[in-house]
Amino acid sequence: MSQSREHALPDTTRRQLLRGGLGATTLAMLGVSTSLLAGCGGGDDAPPAAGSAPVPPATNPPAVTPEAEVKAPTLLGRAVLPADSFVAGPTSGQFISGGDYDRATNVYRYALPFNARQPMQGFSAIIPGPKAGTFYALQDNGFGGRGASPDALLHIYAVSFDWAAGRVVPVHFQTGAPLAAFTPESYIRLSDPDRRIGYPIVADMASYPGTSVSPAGQTIPVDSAIVNGRLLTGYDIDPESMQLDASGNLWIGDEFGPFLLKFDRQGRLLAREVQMPNLRRLGANPLVQTPNNPYLVANGTTAQANLGGSGGLESLAINASRTRLYGMYEKEVAGDDVRSRIINVFNLGTLNFETSYRYRVGSGQRLNGDGNLETEYYSVNDMVAVNDREFLVVEKDSGAGDVRTGKFAASNTWRNAARFKRIFKISLDRVDADGFLVKEEVADLMQLLDPARLGASDTIDGVFAYPMECIEAIAIVDARTLLLVNDNNYPGGSPSRMPSGVDANEFVMIRLPKPLAVA
Repeated sequence: MSQSREHALPDTTRRQLLRGGLGATTLAMLGVSTSLLAGCGGGDDAPPAAGSAPVPPATNPPAVTPEAEVKAPTLLGRAVLPADSFVAGPTSGQFISGGDYDRATNVYRYALPFNARQPMQGFSAIIPGPKAGTFYALQDNGFGGRGASPDALLHIYAVSFDWAAGRVVPVHFQTGAPLAAFTPESYIRLSDPDRRIGYPIVADMASYPGTSVSPAGQTIPVDSAIVNGRLLTGYDIDPESMQLDASGNLWIGDEFGPFLLKFDRQGRLLAREVQMPNLRRLGANPLVQTPNNPYLVANGTTAQANLGGSGGLESLAINASRTRLYGMYEKEVAGDDVRSRIINVFNLGTLNFETSYRYRVGSGQRLNGDGNLETEYYSVNDMVAVNDREFLVVEKDSGAGDVRTGKFAASNTWRNAARFKRIFKISLDRVDADGFLVKEEVADLMQLLDPARLGASDTIDGVFAYPMECIEAIAIVDARTLLLVNDNNYPGGSPSRMPSGVDANEFVMIRLPKPLAVA
């Protein structure tokens, strides 16, 4: 595989280039200029999320310059990919069921399935792309569950941003050159052409597993594109996290196994999936496995699972020297503290696991839909390396929606408004008396200053909230600039902006008051 020029550069230079340099250089590479930010409302021109009202223009917004000193975390840019964004492909959405089906069809009024189309869906990871100012955005597994997603292909998109217009811009996956649309040049589809994976996948089957819901009760042959290309689907793996190694290969953290998987930059699986060892020896199972683990399911031994469903490798970071992967589970391993989230360290040189760390999530009290007080333990949805020893972690509650709008209840419903969406910094060198990594808050995503009103009507009294149910991806642009994006759980997810429509995919760039020690 040929390497781009950026991948041939020394590590330090390449990291700085991919992150966009510093100060004004960073924002220029990301398509932001001081004059543009000072002279327009930024996100006011962004297409609204499905079901949302038109956004009024800002009136004389204050200037926010790339070098501006900020007193608190501040919104610097917002770019929106509309929820109803598709690429051509096999018919999808035939197996969406349960609450997701009910919301998609009865609340949001979608007609399923999506004929000859694949929704671009939500994103679960974002990393630097082929050149400065571009990024690779990993699509989540499809339609929520394994059984709902055998016709959902798995994409990694190459994107850039027009921050002045609030738009997500497709770029060529290998070169980063701008494109007019999300054509096949702008993405790769994950596949297993050399039969590396250790268990049967949808491409091995004559018909999709289970019977369809849309249309109801049918056995449907697997699409020839999936069979011929040995394309992986959301039934086969659930890609939740991603990093690029020193050789330009993509490592993906899966939630079903959970597994680590290595792909090349054409999306081809390069080796058998790496199973996760039970490094802390919690219980009798030598591995960490969820009830969705394909080996347990095939053998009828799901009782051996020691990690909850949807509890796998939601977070995956690579250190600055690109020698080790750090994968964190979204849930606690059976037998551990309910607040504990284990971080496993995988040596990319030896391909062995070395050690583990423990991160402790916070908790809060809430009234549920029955009117009963309950404790919610927060989840971790992504992490990224600042340097070889420090990392940022995105921690959140399960809430969705900005309570300030009056459209989302603070409590006493099944899905309460968002309360806790924060970024913390941890250091592998700082552990508390209980053996957990010490956390330092970096940003409250529900309290972002927005003096330029880039958030338009979503900014209230000068504060922009990012109340998305699933904030699953974070990237470091430079020492004081972060990029985040949500997974909108299309088409049946819980909305965070308008109750009547699916969320858009919102990429937000924020400015920090205190620089990180970026390597």
